[in-house]
Amino acid sequence: MELLMDKKEFQIMSAEFRRVASRLLKTDFHDGLDNLKRFLYCIENNLLIWEFIQEHNTLSFDIEQAIKERETYEAYPIQPDKNYEVSFIYQLLKYCSEHCRDYLSICYWYGSSSKYQDMVDTFNNRVVSLLVGHIEVYLKGVWLGMGDDGKININVNGGQVAIAQGQGTVNATQNNHYGQAQNLKELAEEFYKLTEAFWDEMPERAYSNTDSIISEFSKKK
Repeated sequence: MELLMDKKEFQIMSAEFRRVASRLLKTDFHDGLDNLKRFLYCIENNLLIWEFIQEHNTLSFDIEQAIKERETYEAYPIQPDKNYEVSFIYQLLKYCSEHCRDYLSICYWYGSSSKYQDMVDTFNNRVVSLLVGHIEVYLKGVWLGMGDDGKININVNGGQVAIAQGQGTVNATQNNHYGQAQNLKELAEEFYKLTEAFWDEMPERAYSNTDSIISEFSKKK
């Protein structure tokens, strides 16, 4: 997918991310879960940031077990590696947003204080800030690649982002995830079968588009 973005538009997008991230990092513990969901919505619906997350979310963790096994005042076992940090922290936050009754569920006894707000603040400073920092550095790199003026073309290809200034062209190698494509192909085929009985009542473009999708996912490229 290609995005056309000038420096002003990029600054607005980046400022919105910083606003939402700051809201989570400084959250009152009562509002933690709501602010966490706002943060995740922001990064998952921002094409540039989401591609960064996908590129580095390469490891899989049993988050539920990690939460249960963590001792009082003990930190999560996050190794100092970008892919490890992005993978673990994103999956931890995502798990909390979907399964926890409150933000404190993943922050309890983080640090040395017995106050809830201190636990949340320590967790945010020692865990969430790592993910926010990686995203900020990434966005700064995109900004530096934009040049002094003019619009840029940002090509996003399966976890890889390439930037060209002005009328420049972008050449990048895309790594397709065949297993994911195969799953989508199977879903499309299932949808095709389920709707077959209703073709007389459906617009022609509905099932013709589904047929096209199946054909696309059948290709090796």
